[in-house]
Amino acid sequence: MVYKEMRKLDKTAELLNILSMYPERELIFMYPNEGSDHPYTLGYPSRILIDSYITLNDRVWLFNEEKDELFEEIADSVAEDLYTEFPLTNDQSAFVEKQAKKKIESLAWKKAIVVYIKY
Repeated sequence: MVYKEMRKLDKTAELLNILSMYPERELIFMYPNEGSDHPYTLGYPSRILIDSYITLNDRVWLFNEEKDELFEEIADSVAEDLYTEFPLTNDQSAFVEKQAKKKIESLAWKKAIVVYIKY
């Protein structure tokens, strides 16, 4: 039990330090989407990241943490918008990748301190 309490204090100290280093960043919290019978649940910081985020289609995407998955999703969308026959040729795939990268770079990413909460 003592170790768990010390870890909570370590994460709190880490968060305070990061907040003082990056005061211009938005502070956001990520927590498991688990149903509860209660309006609030007690939780503690378990992981803290300095990243950028965007919300697309009701999902929060983190730039550094999920860039590969986001790239795949956007590339698939671009490919479906442009082509009707699959698999794509090498030239078509290269074009889709270029368009997906442009789209990701053009998104309005918000700088944030991301705090994962553990119950």
